[in-house]
Amino acid sequence: MKLKVTEQGVFIPKELLGDSQEVEVIQEEEKLVMKIKKDKKVELLKTNLNPRKPGYWRGKVKMTDDFDILPDSIQNSFMGLTE
Repeated sequence: MKLKVTEQGVFIPKELLGDSQEVEVIQEEEKLVMKIKKDKKVELLKTNLNPRKPGYWRGKVKMTDDFDILPDSIQNSFMGLTE
């Protein structure tokens, strides 16, 4: 489809945009690319109205003494360092 450029810019017919309220225009070298942004529906998560009872896992899980010690090799990987 060819569109006429006016002093205000380019008019894009609504039927091309569907129900979208927003578009993104990206300039790539000698082209303009238009991405139609779909409206995202927000749904509320169902919440559990019953409060949790603390201590449910007590005595069922065992942690080793070195559980929270991070080996140097893994720490270095997070930091982008090589061995």
